[in-house]
Amino acid sequence: MFRVLAGIVAVAFVGGLLASGWRPPAITVGSATAPPPPSPTATAAPVAIVPTPVPTPSPTPAPSPTQMPNGCWPPPADLAPATLFYHAPRTGPKVIALTFDDGTNSVNVRRIIGVLAKNKVNATFFPTGQSVHLFPDLWKSIADMGYPIANHTYSHQSLKGLCFQLQLAELLHDEQVLRDLGVTMLPVMRPPYEEFDNTTRLATTAAGESHVVLWDIDTNDWRGLTTRAIIAAALRGKAGSIILMHTSPVNTAHALPAIIGRFRKRGYTFVTIGQLLGIGGPVPFPPPGPSPGPSASPVPTP
Repeated sequence: MFRVLAGIVAVAFVGGLLASGWRPPAITVGSATAPPPPSPTATAAPVAIVPTPVPTPSPTPAPSPTQMPNGCWPPPADLAPATLFYHAPRTGPKVIALTFDDGTNSVNVRRIIGVLAKNKVNATFFPTGQSVHLFPDLWKSIADMGYPIANHTYSHQSLKGLCFQLQLAELLHDEQVLRDLGVTMLPVMRPPYEEFDNTTRLATTAAGESHVVLWDIDTNDWRGLTTRAIIAAALRGKAGSIILMHTSPVNTAHALPAIIGRFRKRGYTFVTIGQLLGIGGPVPFPPPGPSPGPSASPVPTP
């Protein structure tokens, strides 16, 4: 009974409160708050990997040349020796090259050039620079006639045994003398007395000349031989021969007409050293057709 009464009283109390405007507080069910998502981790920008340069080793410098006891310097190590040339191949055309050395006897030089020009014969001259200095007008006129002039040194001293610088100076001095006359030298040389060494060949190359031109027929005219002896010596020439003569002996000029006539009867043609080597150069009497001179290859010492 008491419980019923207490319930009635409680209902009546609550009803009074509601009638006065009271409202019970809202009851919210708490929900678990989700943790905030993790902040995105910043991605690092890619880093370019630059390879470490490998140092290029410096080339080993070539050793400096050492001055020799005589005060000279050795020739450059990369210099190739000029080619020795004694005669053209024997299997080629029937050609002969007449050559004349020195040039100090101007009167006899004029005799020789007169015989050559009259007979329309090609030949090559090897005067020394001193001879050209002594008779510049003569040698300029010979060059103007179309005869090739090649190097025979300036002073006609033996080159063998001289150091590279001295040999080169002899060749360059001779070149300069002709250049001052407006004459282009045939780019070959002949050593005085046939005396040379490997340094001579190197100096020849350094001077811009391709061949050391020697001979296979020596007339020995400089010994004072008779005209007949000079003729006989010259006529030993064969196809491709280079005949050595000199401008000083009077008998050389006297022997020339017979030498020219005999070779021509045998069917030979006279050529310059440039024609014989195939390197060109001036030719006073060029052939009407193709050059008869072969393109010669080096010929070993006979």
